[in-house]
Amino acid sequence: MLGSKEIEQLAAEVFKADPKIVHQGLIDLEGNVLLDQSSAASKPMEPDPDRIKFYEQLNLRRDTREHFDDAYGKTDYIHITREKMQQMILYLPLITIYLTLEKSITPEEVKVAAQKIKFIDNELISNAIKS
Repeated sequence: MLGSKEIEQLAAEVFKADPKIVHQGLIDLEGNVLLDQSSAASKPMEPDPDRIKFYEQLNLRRDTREHFDDAYGKTDYIHITREKMQQMILYLPLITIYLTLEKSITPEEVKVAAQKIKFIDNELISNAIKS
């Protein structure tokens, strides 16, 4: 899978949010993988079957969380701290963004990166989804 020029432009903007972003996955609202890329790679890569399954599960979790939006409010972002890395998931109106982050990133840096990503130009996101 190679992302379109528009998808790759969106990915570049996401990586600019923080230098401690290690990897990203862009998933559309139907659960399709639009892009899977490491920050060290110049181009997206073809995700393996396990990663595709993981991304499909992210989409299911989004659907489940959205079920509770009326009662609890919308999810801003999810930050997960693991033993070897950290993860962040952002639910933008047209896309789910999954990130792996360096273990050293602070909660405040995660918050700032999430805010930067949330304010990426909606036209850029829309064009990437349509491409």
